[in-house]
Amino acid sequence: MDNMNTNSAITLLIVLFFSLILTSINAVSSSIKTDAESLLLFKNMIQKDPSGVLSGWQLKNNPCSWNGVTCNSLGRVTNLDLQQSELVGEVSFSPFNSLDMLTVLNLSSNSFYVNASTSLTQLPYSLKQLELSFTGLAGYVPENFFAKCPNLEYVSLSFNNITGSLPQNFLLHTDKLQYLAMDYNNLTGSISDIKIESCNSLLRLDLSGNQIMDSIPSALSNCTTLQELVLADNFFSGSIPSSFGELISLQRLDLSKNHLSGWIPSELGNSCSSLVELKFSNNNITGSIPNSFSSCSSLQNLDLSNNNLTGPFPDSILQNLASLESLQMSSNKISGSFPASLSYCKKLRVVDFSSNMINGMIPPDLCSGASSLEELRAPDNSLYGPIPSQLSQCSQLKTIDFSLNYLNGSIPSELGKLENLEQLIAWYNSLEGSIPAELGKCSNLKNLILNNNYLSGKIPVELFNCGNLEWIALTSNGLSGEIPKEFGHLSRLAVLQLANNSLSGQIPSELVNCSSLVWLDLSSNRLTGEIPPRLGRQQGAKALSGILSGNTLVFVRNVGNSCRGVGGLLEFYGIHPERLLQVPSLKSCDFTRLYSGPVLSAFTRYQTIEYLDLSYNELRGKIPDEFGDMIALQVLVISHNHLSGEIPSSLGGLKNLGVFDASHNRLQGQIPDSFSLLSFLVQIDLSNNELTGQIPQRGQLSTLPASQYANNPGLCGVPLSECQYNSPATNTGEGGGGKRSSAASWANSIVLGVLISIASVCILIVWVIAMRARRREAEGMKMLSSLSANYAASSWKIDKEKEPLSINVATFQRQLRKLKFSQLIEATNGFSAASLIGSGGFGEVFKATLKDGSSVAIKKLIRLSCQGDREFMAEMETLGKIKHKNLVPLLGYCKVGEERLLVYEFMEYGSLEEMLHGKTRVPDRRILTWEERKKIARGAAKGLCFLHHNCIPHIIHRDMKSSNVLLDNEMDARVSDFGMARLISALDTHLSVSTLAGTPGYVPPEYYQSFRCTAKGDVYSFGVVLLELLTGKRPTDKEDFGDTNLVGWVKMKVREGKSMEVIDQELLSVTKGNDEAEVLEVKEMVRYLEITMQCVEDFASKRPNMLQVVAMLRELMPGSSSSNSG
Repeated sequence: MDNMNTNSAITLLIVLFFSLILTSINAVSSSIKTDAESLLLFKNMIQKDPSGVLSGWQLKNNPCSWNGVTCNSLGRVTNLDLQQSELVGEVSFSPFNSLDMLTVLNLSSNSFYVNASTSLTQLPYSLKQLELSFTGLAGYVPENFFAKCPNLEYVSLSFNNITGSLPQNFLLHTDKLQYLAMDYNNLTGSISDIKIESCNSLLRLDLSGNQIMDSIPSALSNCTTLQELVLADNFFSGSIPSSFGELISLQRLDLSKNHLSGWIPSELGNSCSSLVELKFSNNNITGSIPNSFSSCSSLQNLDLSNNNLTGPFPDSILQNLASLESLQMSSNKISGSFPASLSYCKKLRVVDFSSNMINGMIPPDLCSGASSLEELRAPDNSLYGPIPSQLSQCSQLKTIDFSLNYLNGSIPSELGKLENLEQLIAWYNSLEGSIPAELGKCSNLKNLILNNNYLSGKIPVELFNCGNLEWIALTSNGLSGEIPKEFGHLSRLAVLQLANNSLSGQIPSELVNCSSLVWLDLSSNRLTGEIPPRLGRQQGAKALSGILSGNTLVFVRNVGNSCRGVGGLLEFYGIHPERLLQVPSLKSCDFTRLYSGPVLSAFTRYQTIEYLDLSYNELRGKIPDEFGDMIALQVLVISHNHLSGEIPSSLGGLKNLGVFDASHNRLQGQIPDSFSLLSFLVQIDLSNNELTGQIPQRGQLSTLPASQYANNPGLCGVPLSECQYNSPATNTGEGGGGKRSSAASWANSIVLGVLISIASVCILIVWVIAMRARRREAEGMKMLSSLSANYAASSWKIDKEKEPLSINVATFQRQLRKLKFSQLIEATNGFSAASLIGSGGFGEVFKATLKDGSSVAIKKLIRLSCQGDREFMAEMETLGKIKHKNLVPLLGYCKVGEERLLVYEFMEYGSLEEMLHGKTRVPDRRILTWEERKKIARGAAKGLCFLHHNCIPHIIHRDMKSSNVLLDNEMDARVSDFGMARLISALDTHLSVSTLAGTPGYVPPEYYQSFRCTAKGDVYSFGVVLLELLTGKRPTDKEDFGDTNLVGWVKMKVREGKSMEVIDQELLSVTKGNDEAEVLEVKEMVRYLEITMQCVEDFASKRPNMLQVVAMLRELMPGSSSSNSG
């Protein structure tokens, strides 16, 4: 009986065991099928699969064999790797939610659109590694992301479009997280209050390349295992947390490109033995470099450039930094002598002390220890004495740059031993003697830039052994002899500057063999003979890829007459642009213009010369016809020579030509009609020649000043006096009349009587009409005479216009369709002083009250002769179509004679400038409240944003200021005068942008160096408007700011920690009333100030664009998540 029970029990167990196995097999099989179905759901979201990566994803195949899929031993999907598969589609991660064994998901580098706020919460609980960089992930990061996926160890969401601020609880539930990268997204807001508690596993945190503001959270020091912390390229402000000294495992700390201020905490040096890279560049850090850095014995890269550090560089710390490879200290205020202890750094490759206040001599024993040195840069300092010959011991040297110093003596011939030398740059010093022939042994030499010294002798022919030379600048020295024909051996030579020397002889025709040449300046020498015709046809011209790619260029353009030549090209890597304006030779040149950035488009696009200056020589003969083949030529200057003959018509084919100066020669004949085709021409000087005939009236020539054609006795036509033509006499003969019939019949008498009666009636009608016309004409003349009589400050040039009063106004609104010029005169009482409501750089503004009682504003433009009628009308037609609720709409325009009138919608409350600073106030409105100022700021931002990002082509305002922010009857801001801006086109990148745009106090710093107007320049000007709203002060006021301006004064106060002192005290007096509301309002003002400080950054690259400004202002609104941009 017992045996039977035992057997039954065993049998039952066996049955149960096999049942469990079958159930498990069925469950696994079901799960595998579910995994496959989930993956197919994801596949169905893919719209394009050009490489067929997912073509094998079919139910008939085992999903473990599918491309990108990895399974475990049970056949369940654990890894999905589809990186760089060229997949396209709008996807979500909901199919992955059922993949409950998925641990690795890699979809990086595909063209998806993924909503982050929903998809990131649909990922499976099991996930450990998530790689979604470059996937098109957009939207907000959900607060419960890590709560849903607590097993995540590695997360990369880099290079996407994630927006909004990180939630306060975002980093909770991250016990296992080791790696988090969210760099280069569009994150905004603050993380100063983010909760960081359970981060003991975190090794790397990268939030660089966003727009995160406010202070860096000191709570990050709780992540004691942190090895890499990268917060670069954001808008962090405040000081560097001293608690970072507790991160004993830290290897890399990068806080560069922010708005950090204060001193570098000495605590960082207390536990930095593991630190390999420390980067604080491009901030506003002050004080001296802590001596405690001497403890950072593993440090390889120290970058503190572009700050406001002061004091001498502490020699002592270098003695312990044996691993240091790169020391970058440029653009600070470091003083004292050049640190001699650099010789202790045996692995040192880069030393950069550009633009500091270092004095003394260059240490001669620098290379005794640092023999591995590759770059030695110290331009724009106060170094003196000779260049040490011992530098030849640094056998790896590639770059030597000592420009803008006070070095003297000769260039050491020992430098010829530096076989790896690529750049020898020492312009603006006091070097003397000859150029060492030994430099010809530097076979890798690319740049030899020694202009503005006292070098003498001949150009050594040995230099032409350096076949890699790309830039030779020897301008403004005392060189003599002929230009060596061996220059023709240099096929990579792109820039040759030999101006302002004593070179003689002829221009070598061999220069035509320099197939990469784009810049040739031989001006102000003693060159004779003819211009080689073949100079315009470079042999074997080729694409210039890579040439001068590592250089930073500035074109110094002389637009006055105090300096010879049209200007020169300078290498200014690491030099403050403001410093260039202080160079003696530049200060002596009136109206000098500086163009920085990509001055020469030819380095990437063209194959022939762009800049040719042969002026101030003794050249004879004709201008070669072949110059018309130089399709890329932008600047051609051949003035002050003895050239004769006619101007070749082939030059009219140089469609990129912007500057042509052939003055002070003996040129004859007419100006070619083909010059009418030169649409980019902004400066031409043909004065002091023997030219004859009429100046071509088409194109740009007739719009240029008369002085540029002066002293050509036979030249005539606009802008000179009219040409006198001898018209042939017109002979008029009188025909004999027929004989009058002597026998008139009675019928004829009756007909004659009727005709006489009809004639009498007609004469009477004509007389009545004539009298009425004369009366209207008299009234019209009276009306026209009232234009100058009523307002004598404004002159009118309409005398050549026939029937000006009947001219229609071209309108963009139906109700104004029949508006005429006469009605504008009547509506403004003859444009009287009483109707004048404003004036500015572009003209005067009058208020006009029309017969229907409505009001419009009429802007009478100053006469701009540079723009033709067609261009004016085309631009107005374009601008008339631009409509936005925060822009002042252009209702119409009218051209009468030489006058141009624009009709705008009238703004009831005038300009923001008048409201903030004017003597007259709107009735019952003493000052603007904070709510009104916020509304104005947001509206003006939206209007400017629309111009920058929504108009096609985009529009740069160029003169954004408070007087160009008008207020309608609801106190909404309307940006005006955007119609005066040039539409973005190729012209903006041309030399034609040669005048400073903007109003003092609003002009960004870069406009004083590069006269190319940019959207980021508008952002700076808008930031000044925000400062006016916050401070109630004008941009420039001697009494308030002394020698600085509003921006400088506010920056000083912010640096001193006195932000509240800049807020308009009148504004603080009208806060909401209760304490809690007042505190909130003041906090809001501070946040606005932080945004403003980003807008008025000195470096344009660090400013936000207007889309980002609008987004930041929107985030400060109540209920911002649901707000619309408008």
